Amino acid sequence: MNYREYLTSTTASGDEVLADWRWLTGPNLQLWHVTKAGDALLRDPADGSIHFLDTLVGNVEPIARDEAGFEAAVMSDEDADKWLMPEVVDGQALLGMCPGPDECLSFKHPPALGGQLDPDNFETCNIRVHFSIAGQIHQQIKDLPPGTAITNIKIEAPSGSKRPWWKFW
Repeated sequence: MNYREYLTSTTASGDEVLADWRWLTGPNLQLWHVTKAGDALLRDPADGSIHFLDTLVGNVEPIARDEAGFEAAVMSDEDADKWLMPEVVDGQALLGMCPGPDECLSFKHPPALGGQLDPDNFETCNIRVHFSIAGQIHQQIKDLPPGTAITNIKIEAPSGSKRPWWKFW
């Protein structure tokens, strides 16, 4: 598998994409790649290590010592499945849902709020909007015990933006 087929391009800066995730990533991790599945590969400029930002579950974890280590690890089906979700991306493509530049797959009803990992629950979304909404949701629910009923989520325009979130594309 060529892992690059599961990455998407963006004209947004890393700071724009990660603004609503800095509570989790800290200030130093930099955007390296965005996956078509709506997650991010981050690089630590201090040591070159690669980290995986999982927007589905709302966590970040180190996955490789450097880019070469990532490229070796992603050859494993298990790691590729976790980091790139090729079955999901390929399945959605068969349904005509192919993220273009500045787009990724996103959930209509986020699993963190009770949505399902179902083909009908996906849509293509602007990368900035996807990362902003997912980051805000996960920040607001991060301290809740599992099974807590979520009754109030507040979503604001991405940090530093003067435009409404629905006008980013």
